[in-house]
Amino acid sequence: MNQEKNKPGNLVQIPKLFYADITGAPMDKCISCECNLLDGNVPYMIEKALKPYDGLRSYSTIFEYAMCMDCMTGYQSKISSQSMQSINEYFASHIDIEGRKKLITNESYTDLAPWVNRCVVKNLEAEDLAECQIYGQCVGDQLVMGDYPYMLSGVAMDEVVELLSPETLDEFGRLQEELIGPSEFQDLLKGGPKVFI
Repeated sequence: MNQEKNKPGNLVQIPKLFYADITGAPMDKCISCECNLLDGNVPYMIEKALKPYDGLRSYSTIFEYAMCMDCMTGYQSKISSQSMQSINEYFASHIDIEGRKKLITNESYTDLAPWVNRCVVKNLEAEDLAECQIYGQCVGDQLVMGDYPYMLSGVAMDEVVELLSPETLDEFGRLQEELIGPSEFQDLLKGGPKVFI
């Protein structure tokens, strides 16, 4: 989704759902360059892969990270143009744009549930999913409400993976190893979450 569409005025304190599970505090460093994300000037993304048990009221985290937009742009530039076009077309044709606009028009910023409890593509509820990933765009200690935050179901992620070129899949494999860890740990995730940037 296009980060440029987010209005800077639509900011809320980062909800605990987007905090680091280990520390119970906001994620404060970029996973790639380790820059300070909480100084208020650095735009960044948060991604968390979850196994929901009671919707998103109860879940276990498979992995989580925050990445500054400079690093994010660098990784995105490694995605093949064919794959990027396929991803953009998939989201453009599957996302309920009108539903997202209603959330923004109604300024529904105090309750995170309408933004992340249903898959933005498949409209599946979190409580019906074996896995999902949530995404948020932040600046300092604020979550930007607009195109983000949103949730993708494992079903939608699998469909996106099917659209990717072999080169992009290889690049995602390298990125997953870099961000998540050695192959022994990744064996636990086989068939599980995919890292999307």
